[in-house]
Amino acid sequence: MHLDANDFAQLDDAQRLAILETMVVSLVADDKVTPAEAQRFDEILFSLPWGVDREVLGGMVKGARERLAALKAPAQIHDYVANLATRITSPALRQKVIFTMATLMWADGEMNRVEKNVIGLFSVAFNITTDGVAAIRDALNLPPIPPVARPGSN
Repeated sequence: MHLDANDFAQLDDAQRLAILETMVVSLVADDKVTPAEAQRFDEILFSLPWGVDREVLGGMVKGARERLAALKAPAQIHDYVANLATRITSPALRQKVIFTMATLMWADGEMNRVEKNVIGLFSVAFNITTDGVAAIRDALNLPPIPPVARPGSN
């Protein structure tokens, strides 16, 4: 389930940026970045072929953090996540992205409620099936992620 160079081979710049932004969301989701999370972020970040040099990549990460910091209202957050989902269209790639997000959040050995909620939000926006979420959880040996109500599933 790990993202790799093959995943990036067919992606355009907007799709790569969407993946980068999901990684940044994972890093800052709970407003505390542990050393283990920062280390894992760097490991994943620098292992992937972004198509830009390290300095530009750093600027892209900084820009993503600034865009996230500007989101205040729930509607803004929803629109942001929905936009990311429109740029990452492959179901297999979406599952790998959620796996990567969970890997980053789990790097410090815990996944708190905020991080679980973020994974739930992205899983819904990315149309990850219950089986897909279970496969991600199993791959990471995580405890079950509470289900998030889908619109219209009362």
